[in-house]
Amino acid sequence: MYTAWLFEPGFFVGALLSFSSVTQTMTVEARKMGRNLSLITLNKVIQLMGGALWAIIVPRWMGPEHYGRFALAMSISLLLWWVGDLGGLEVFGRHIPPLSEKAPDAARELFGQAFILRLIIALSLIPLMLVVGPMIAPWLRGWPSFLIAASAGLHIISWSSFHLLYARKEMGKWAMELSWRLMTQLPLVLLAGKWSVTAQMTAYAANEVIYLALALWWTRDWFSWRALKPHLSFLKPYLRMGLGFWATNVGLILLFRTGTLMVQLMTGQSAQVSFYDLALTVFFLIFTIIDQLIRSFLPTVTEFHEGGQQERVGRWLQVLTQWGAALAIVAVIAVQYTADWILPFILGGDYVEAATVLRVMLLSLPALVLVGVGTVAAAVHQSPRVKLLAILAGAVVFWGGALFMTPRYGAVGTAWALTAGLNVYALLLFAQVRHALRFPWLKLLCLFLLAIPFLLARNIVPPNFLLALAASAAAATLYLGAAILLRLLSLDFVQMLLQLLPGRPSS
Repeated sequence: MYTAWLFEPGFFVGALLSFSSVTQTMTVEARKMGRNLSLITLNKVIQLMGGALWAIIVPRWMGPEHYGRFALAMSISLLLWWVGDLGGLEVFGRHIPPLSEKAPDAARELFGQAFILRLIIALSLIPLMLVVGPMIAPWLRGWPSFLIAASAGLHIISWSSFHLLYARKEMGKWAMELSWRLMTQLPLVLLAGKWSVTAQMTAYAANEVIYLALALWWTRDWFSWRALKPHLSFLKPYLRMGLGFWATNVGLILLFRTGTLMVQLMTGQSAQVSFYDLALTVFFLIFTIIDQLIRSFLPTVTEFHEGGQQERVGRWLQVLTQWGAALAIVAVIAVQYTADWILPFILGGDYVEAATVLRVMLLSLPALVLVGVGTVAAAVHQSPRVKLLAILAGAVVFWGGALFMTPRYGAVGTAWALTAGLNVYALLLFAQVRHALRFPWLKLLCLFLLAIPFLLARNIVPPNFLLALAASAAAATLYLGAAILLRLLSLDFVQMLLQLLPGRPSS
């Protein structure tokens, strides 16, 4: 149901190397990137397994009403995470690599100051949530609100360490933050009981303790009393850059997660909340795969930028866009053909409407590839403003659309509003960084237009799962084949991809 094979990093490795001649000697950074992406692939497989097990077991076990409450509690905690983000991934990815080489003490101090600031933010969330929780729902009093805030705080504290691992190109450890989360959370939640939100959120908080402990252990050598001594004047220029990206990250998470709150507030039906949240979980899982894969190239692209290799930066981002968009479209085709059978089969007959919500949300998936590439380009050029303007426009479209459509169509209406908002956000962001990509716009437009007949053909497929599955595979294959024949996609990267395999000599 997650179409993980569509996002195998091997495709991106080949795409990123396709600008070179196939006779060129394989570079050291390419081999290193191949290893990093292999680790990310492994973590993504675990993430998909965890997401699949969660979707198969928890919603059916709890039922729509109880799962809707738990989903709302988790959504609030996730919203609180981003209070302490501070644009850390972009700041660390942009500045830690050059500082580690030229001024190691400054790199260590940047890490220490970011850690202290996040610790203060995490502690402040508890009294805030104890006051705000009961205003959201009457059952969010006392311990449930405390545990929601504590979970978010533990996650925020761990971020400094995980962002450092990302900047050091330890991509396997960095990707583990999200990839293993559901796999370890599942048994804890099952042990916590079926009906008590307090017990379930206790399990949720315990899961955060596990990842905080791992994060602190992996970065223990970076902690020192000198680096942890408050020094706001040192942190100020980095914080200024980070706050720009922080605003856009908060905007994006609001775009994703406020829909759950809006469904609850406007329909008052926990079942509708569960439909929206389950579809969003699958959708966000696919988005996370794309986002982490593309963001994993930021440190390397930054090195090219620092070295004055602007042409190389543009080519890497360009090919990422080309192949990323095509593979995202293939994912949309596959899910459009099969979601009506797969989701009810996995989740149970009570969740039929979740399939419709997911199909609507996935219409924005190709645009999210533009979001990932645009984010990398904006981070390399330290231009958070372009992303902020785009996310504000997308949020206005989403919230305005949701206010109109949610009371009328429930979770499906909110999904349409989300799709509209994400597409506006992606297109505006990509338009503002187009100068860094020099992408052939006509090819990109043709990639999108080429998908239309394959999506429309879904309506003529007989209502049978096996036929739908076969039709989706055929449509995906024909789409990629047509794109290659029309020279919208290039196969030059295949030979470079083969050279990354073990035992293959470099040409």
